[in-house]
Amino acid sequence: MYKVIDVAKLFSVSKVTIYKKISNNKEALKGHIVKKKNVTYLDDEAVEIIKNSLQVNNEKVTGRLIDDELNKVYEEIKLHQEINEKLKAEKISMLNEEVMELESMIRHLNSQIVIKQNHLNSKNDVLEKFKSLLKANKTLIKQLDRYQTELSTR
Repeated sequence: MYKVIDVAKLFSVSKVTIYKKISNNKEALKGHIVKKKNVTYLDDEAVEIIKNSLQVNNEKVTGRLIDDELNKVYEEIKLHQEINEKLKAEKISMLNEEVMELESMIRHLNSQIVIKQNHLNSKNDVLEKFKSLLKANKTLIKQLDRYQTELSTR
């Protein structure tokens, strides 16, 4: 069932024109029209009768409907493409910010590695100095032991 306004849009005419066609074709439309709460509904047969009375070429109606539907689809596609582009731009922006933040963290961590490496090198240097001092001390202790042994034997 179709509302009068829907049939008017279907054939690109006014509601008044449809009501006039209903009035002019009362006999043919009997049993094909239903009124509910002040809204007039037409079944498929009624729509066909009105179409014929409007002398609308079926190809024009079908073509117009297809064109209208295609235009709606194109508009929806365009809207979805715009939304998609905005989302892409937002995502790219967010990813760029995250990359910059990660790069900053990497620079910071690399600087920490350099500092820790310097500390380690410094500790290794101190350790090497302690080793050489220990060696020198062992040598001195041996010399002292020999000297003491020489003194005690004399």
